[in-house]
Amino acid sequence: MRSMTGYSKLNYEDENYVINMEIKSVNNKNLATKIKLPYNLNLLESFIRAEIASQISRGSIDFRIEFENKNESLKNLKYDENLAKSCMDILNKMEQDFDDKFSNKLDFLVRNFGVISQKDLETDEEKYKEIIDLKLKELLHNFIKTKVEEGNRLRVFFKEQLNILKSKLEQVKELRPQVVENYKQRLLNNINSVKADINFNEEDILKEVLLFSDRVDITEEISRLESHFKQLEHEFEIDEISQGKKIEFIFQEVFREFNTMGVKSNMYEISKLVVESKNELEKMREQIMNIEWFNHLLASHKCFKSSKMLLQHLWTSQQAS
Repeated sequence: MRSMTGYSKLNYEDENYVINMEIKSVNNKNLATKIKLPYNLNLLESFIRAEIASQISRGSIDFRIEFENKNESLKNLKYDENLAKSCMDILNKMEQDFDDKFSNKLDFLVRNFGVISQKDLETDEEKYKEIIDLKLKELLHNFIKTKVEEGNRLRVFFKEQLNILKSKLEQVKELRPQVVENYKQRLLNNINSVKADINFNEEDILKEVLLFSDRVDITEEISRLESHFKQLEHEFEIDEISQGKKIEFIFQEVFREFNTMGVKSNMYEISKLVVESKNELEKMREQIMNIEWFNHLLASHKCFKSSKMLLQHLWTSQQAS
C-alpha cells in the first residue's frame, strides 16, 4: 500500500558535478508532474518525466534539480579585450566632454557592456544523462520508501477503523431481535387500549407482526457487511498497486448496506449506530483517496495494447483464483 504523499531530497558532489535534487507529491486523481531544471539539463526533461512516470502512477509531483558542472567554471569565461578598450575609450571621452568623473569605471564597464561572458560550451548530453539517471533512481527509491511508510500508517488507520465498524455491527446484531419484539409489544398495548370497542382476530395480529418483521429484517444487510469486512481485512494485508480502487469500491458497498439498514431500522438505538458507522466509514473514504493505484500496472503490463485489455486480464485472473 503506497500513499500519494511523499518527499525525498538528494545532495551529491564529486570532482565534476554538484547535484541537488528534491521531489515531493500530494494527492491528485491523475499523474501531474512539474519539473524545474537548470538550462544545461533542459534536454533531459522528457527523459526525467518518463522515469518518474515509470515509478509513480498518481499524484501531483513537484521535482527540481540544481546542477553545477565544475568544469564550467572561471576558466570557461572569456574576456573581450577589444570591446573593453573601446568602451573604456568612450568612458574616458565622456569624462572629458562633461568634465566629470565616473566613481568606478571598471565596475561600470563589467556590469553594463558584457566584456566578460561565458564561453559557449557543447552540452555533453550522454554524460549528463548518465549521472542524472543514476541519481534520479536513487532519489526515487527513497521517495517511494516514504510513500510506502505513509501507506503503512494508513493501513494501520484502516484496520483500526474497520474494528470500530465491526464493533458497531455486533451491537446492531444484539439489538436486532428487540426490534420486532418492541413492535409486537407496542401493537398489543394499542390493541388492549381499544379492544373494549373492537374485536381483534389473533391471526390478524400475527400477520401484522410477520409483515413488520419482514419489512425491518436486516439479516441480508448484516451478512453482506460481514462479507465486505472480510474482504477489507484481506485487502489491508496485501500489497497491490491496484488495491486502492478495489478498496474504494468496497467502501461504496459498505456505505450502501449501512444506508439500507438505516432505512429499514425502526429502532432509535440501531439508527444511532448506523449514523455513527457511516461517520467512521466516511473518515476511511477520505483517506483512501490518498492511496496510489492502478495506472502503474500499465507500465508493467506492456504486452497489453490497451487499459481495457488489461482490465479484462485482471478480471479473468481474479475469477480464476
